[in-house]
Parts: sequence; C-alpha cells; structure tokens
Amino acid sequence: MSHDRIAKALELWQRFPDNDLSRFNLAQAYVDANDYATAVEHLRTLYEKKPQWMVVHFQLGKSLIALGRSVEAKPILEHALQLAIAQHHDGPRGELEELLKSL
Repeated sequence: MSHDRIAKALELWQRFPDNDLSRFNLAQAYVDANDYATAVEHLRTLYEKKPQWMVVHFQLGKSLIALGRSVEAKPILEHALQLAIAQHHDGPRGELEELLKSL
C-alpha cells in the first residue's frame, strides 16, 4: 500500500514540482513507509522555504531522530515547538514537549 501511495504522490509532485503541498504529501508518504532518508530530502527543502510551517519542522525533526541524528533534530524540534505555541497547535505542542524531554 505505501508503495502505491509513494508512486501516486511522486507522480503528482513531478507534475507540480513547485507546489509545496504536493512535496509535503510526498515526504509524508516516505515517512509513513519508514523511508526517512528520502523524506528528509523533501522536508529539508520545505523547511528552508517555509520557516513558519510547523508540521514540516515536526516531521523533519522526527525523521532525523529515526535516522539517529538527534543532535541535528533538537533545534529543529525546538523551533517546531515555538511555532506550535505561537500558532495554537495544542496537540502537536504536547507531543513536541514530550519528544524534546526524551532527547
């Protein structure tokens, strides 16, 4: 199933390479398939382009942790937490607080 989802998301992103949402959907498909290295490539691009997109920071940080790169993930997740607070994302805020405590 995840392979089909990746294929569909990849096709959509290739048709609309400048569409941030299609890139995010592709990155999320890779995250869901546990292909964190490929997800990080796409998430990093969005992270640099969209500094206020909290969920991108959150997914990038979690993907880096999954790759054993917690030191790199920590400031990204700290920024995601600040965005979650500022943007009133209470669910992600709690999850981020717990995740940061574990680092």
